[in-house]
Amino acid sequence: MLLKDKLIETKNKIDSLDAEIIFQHVLKIDKAKIYSDIKKEINKKDLSSIDLMVEERLKGKPLAYLIGKKGFWKNNFIVTPDVLVPRPETEALVEVILNENLQGKTLLELGTGSGVISISIAQENRDCFIFATDISIRSILVAKQNAAKFCCENIIFLNHDWNNEWLFPRVDYLISNPPYVDKEATTGEEEGIWYEPEKALFSKDKGLSDLKLILSKGKNFLNENGKVYLEHAPNQYEELNKFALKNGYLNFSNLNDLNGDKRVSIYQC
Repeated sequence: MLLKDKLIETKNKIDSLDAEIIFQHVLKIDKAKIYSDIKKEINKKDLSSIDLMVEERLKGKPLAYLIGKKGFWKNNFIVTPDVLVPRPETEALVEVILNENLQGKTLLELGTGSGVISISIAQENRDCFIFATDISIRSILVAKQNAAKFCCENIIFLNHDWNNEWLFPRVDYLISNPPYVDKEATTGEEEGIWYEPEKALFSKDKGLSDLKLILSKGKNFLNENGKVYLEHAPNQYEELNKFALKNGYLNFSNLNDLNGDKRVSIYQC
């Protein structure tokens, strides 16, 4: 079958961009090569691989899990079904932290997943040091792979459950993109979430449970003038602000993501 015919067939089934990415992945060529080789014959093995990936995509499986990677900030990161798929909204969290003077500073990330936040920060600030933690050993293994891929030696990855005792030294900045989705409020139509690890996605108390716990415990592990950076749902920032003020934080700010939604909050004791 000609590449041209297979591409047309595939684009009639799934999103055009997704189709092109699958073709690039299976045929191991870039986008330009797809169209310069448009009359090339595709072998049966590659046709079968394309069909299998399209079938999984039609079921709703995230494209990142199918091709094993996802672009975030300035890199393509290794992604597996053991970690959440990195989202563009989370880049707002990275961007605001990078506005700080991080030279000689110590950071703690809770729930590192594939490591995209810590690694993106560490790459641009070799003089800071980061503790990156996750409850999932499998997530830690993925994050370590990514750190090795991008030569980040200023990160230590730790297996840790924030519901248990914290044994960290004091840090200058605490960062987290924790579970904050209210499972009861999901419609079932959200893109790919039912393929992602539930523990990294859903939280109790209308999605606020883990956010509040991190705020509550986190203030005891901050150096003077230390800050907590949290990603959350747009409808959660007001409740978090009230909780923070009741729990000893002196000030806060709430920042928008690229969609104009309140996505990141900063809290300081």
